[in-house]
Amino acid sequence: MFQIDRILTLFVAGMALLMFVLSTIIAGINRKRLFSALTLSIVYSLFAAYYLYLGFLFKAPVSIMEAEVIKPENPITNIFPEAPAEEVKTPDFLVVIQVGNDTFDVAPDDEIDIKKNGRFQIKEVKYPQGDGSEDIRADLKGFAGNARFNDGQDIGYWITYKDMMQHWSIEGEKDKFEIVVKNRKEPMGSIYVRFVD
Repeated sequence: MFQIDRILTLFVAGMALLMFVLSTIIAGINRKRLFSALTLSIVYSLFAAYYLYLGFLFKAPVSIMEAEVIKPENPITNIFPEAPAEEVKTPDFLVVIQVGNDTFDVAPDDEIDIKKNGRFQIKEVKYPQGDGSEDIRADLKGFAGNARFNDGQDIGYWITYKDMMQHWSIEGEKDKFEIVVKNRKEPMGSIYVRFVD
């Protein structure tokens, strides 16, 4: 079965032969034009011969897979190795803050904005590791849930901006306070509460 490029190659070769036939006809009509006709026929025949060489003898790669760029034994995954997937680190704990009827899970080192005229409650601390969850405490610096004895456990108390002792605010941040989460009195991390207008 012939390919289209080989059919075109044969057509070009046939045109070269036709030009020689036309040159002999021109020789019978006008001998002065014979040299020009033969010269054009020879030049065209050289191009046709080169085209025949390209069409039948020259082996061009059919696809890029046959070229030296990518060999079947060298799959593209070896040339461009996959980048290692980033490990998504799960937080050690989440502090559940209730503001009005809404609850928010706050991860370590994050902060939450609370309106100064509103109130919030530290509902619980979710500790995925499980062990020792009864020893987990959330201590809001600048607030004492138990006025008689500050045990460092502020979970379950409703807190307003007026309840905060301003000298416990983060240095350089007037209305930002730290909630320290502890497990068996060992600090695990902190979240931050910022009071806004």
